Amino acid sequence: MSRIADLRELLGEIDRFEDASRRLLSALDHLMTKDVATIGRTTTTGVAAAGLLENFYTAVETVLVRIAQSFGNNLRPERWHSDLLQRMTVGVPGVRPAVLSERLYSYLDELMRFRRFKRYYYHLEYDWTRLEHLTELAQRAAPMVTGEFSTFRSYVQSVIAELERR
Repeated sequence: MSRIADLRELLGEIDRFEDASRRLLSALDHLMTKDVATIGRTTTTGVAAAGLLENFYTAVETVLVRIAQSFGNNLRPERWHSDLLQRMTVGVPGVRPAVLSERLYSYLDELMRFRRFKRYYYHLEYDWTRLEHLTELAQRAAPMVTGEFSTFRSYVQSVIAELERR
């Protein structure tokens, strides 16, 4: 694939994220405001909330991985999740601007740590105070992610335009 085609594919990933993010957070909001109110704080609703939070973060991380691949970021296999997130806060002169603000990084870092915990936590009981906090965090992070990805999307479009002029 050509560089332009790769970058257009990245734009498609960003678009796909926006749709997935809306659907995931809508489902999470419905679960926390309607289902939990009706069914209660059960094992099932806890597992569902944890899964939706995990999926939201995974959707964000998928776009960040595609950005890293498109702009030549090498990640160490043993720490790639945290390295990826940290590297996206740093602009690389002549390569790409920073993708994430420090504030958004702190939100996503907490969601990443929860995802790691969830994947290796075999019990089915969750701390509801924590789930509610993470839900609020994801709801605050979502418009920031959309905005910062949109800014990066504009950068990618400018790179494509520059490559097409050559």
